[in-house]
Amino acid sequence: MDGSDMLNDLLNQAQDSSPEKRHKLVEHVTDLFVTGAESYQTEEISLFNAVLERMLPTMEHDQKKDVSERLAPVDSTSHKIAYELASDEIDVARPMLTSSNALNSDDILRLAKTMGQGHLLAISQRDHLEAKVTDVLLERGESPVKRSVAANSGAELSDWGGRLLVKLAERDDKIRDAMIERSDVSEDDYEKLISQMPEVQQAKIRKMREENEQLVLSLFHEASKVVASTKLERKNSRINVKVALKDIREGRGSINQAMTQLSLSNNLFDICFLLAQLAGLDQKYVTNVMVRYDATGVAVLCKAMGVDKNGYTALCRARATNNKQPQTTVQNWINDYQELTEKDARRLLSFMKIRLSTLEEQAA
Repeated sequence: MDGSDMLNDLLNQAQDSSPEKRHKLVEHVTDLFVTGAESYQTEEISLFNAVLERMLPTMEHDQKKDVSERLAPVDSTSHKIAYELASDEIDVARPMLTSSNALNSDDILRLAKTMGQGHLLAISQRDHLEAKVTDVLLERGESPVKRSVAANSGAELSDWGGRLLVKLAERDDKIRDAMIERSDVSEDDYEKLISQMPEVQQAKIRKMREENEQLVLSLFHEASKVVASTKLERKNSRINVKVALKDIREGRGSINQAMTQLSLSNNLFDICFLLAQLAGLDQKYVTNVMVRYDATGVAVLCKAMGVDKNGYTALCRARATNNKQPQTTVQNWINDYQELTEKDARRLLSFMKIRLSTLEEQAA
């Protein structure tokens, strides 16, 4: 049976069947599509999409919700299916709005301009948003949407959007706390955000900045020379770091598992790659902090990325071995790590990225 015959057969089943049989048919087609989406040929993908497109109007709410959840991660889902589901009630639309790559930037912008607050909140949680979309979200969205945009590091901010959020941060501490962890604000705006904090918090974060300023200057001026003189080799390990990175980003993998396995192989080269990609830093800066005799920079990176004590301990042992430092140093590093909070680490990482960006612009 060729593709057109199979399509006609499935469509005939859909037309001639009872609601219960149509429901099972949708489940069957969806199962086939999701499980084989990465291996199917174009003709087969078109077939599954065509069947589901024709059956969408007959689906009940709960089944649409299920189909939306299952097809949102499938990039080969047809544009028609993705857009129709994204335009539906929020329970149905949410998976498509938050993660579907079958929706293009124009779709997202159109939906942001026309849909309600629940839809706007879901859009604000996408991994990447263009500034023209975040402008609409900030203009139309209520407080939860504005807070979500501020907290989304993948949401690009226009000059107007950034100024608005800094202004809103004066009376919304959730926006302020989110903005102070972003790396795309100017140093002037960063200072404004700090000045909005209670005095005790202001003093704490300014002290952290001062203590890390020397590290940042050292990274900027020495990173290239350190990398050139450092022989970090990629060593064999049981883990493919690029696959691990993809799994971590898509929520299927654990940074702690990847960190532990790479550390047990003394594979600091791939750990630098992994941390650089996750933190959004140039790999030369991560390599620099990795081979330093202190652990300040590594601790900030790992804590900000959510590495737990076990993963960090494995890394410390590998670092001590690589740097020919005594293993007694490891316990000191771990003790310091446990005192560092994730919030402070994220703020320090943000500060590092902002300062490095400023220094790079000044040197250009």
